[in-house]
Amino acid sequence: MTNTILLVEDEVKTAEVLKQALESEGINVEWVTDGQSALDLVKLGNFDLIILDLKLPGMTGDQALEKIRKIDPYIDVVVYTNYQDPPVMQKLMNLGVEGYISKGAAADLWDTVDRIKAMLDPFSEEERDQLLQSVPADAFKKL
Repeated sequence: MTNTILLVEDEVKTAEVLKQALESEGINVEWVTDGQSALDLVKLGNFDLIILDLKLPGMTGDQALEKIRKIDPYIDVVVYTNYQDPPVMQKLMNLGVEGYISKGAAADLWDTVDRIKAMLDPFSEEERDQLLQSVPADAFKKL
């Protein structure tokens, strides 16, 4: 199964590099540069994860996240930024972000990709097989 990510990032070079790295790992990436475009796609699409920058044109990432949560309160969101204002970070935690990834010159691209992949598939194949084996054979017939 192929995962689809919504990348909300206004820095073109940063977005292009991350998008290419994720796509090289078999992950579909939709990329937008502002919060309103993200909202429009969330209304239409089915994303497994949103990678959200906080410094965006038009509306900030935390403002966009408030609106995203009204559309889809369960979608996984990871914040991808260098911005670390404590009140904003508290607001993001209250809105239920699944993680925080630093970006910039000191960030390791492949570490970022690995962290994102782990969020998309938190189980190893062995763990997934064990979980499926523990489900009674007739459990799905009741659905």
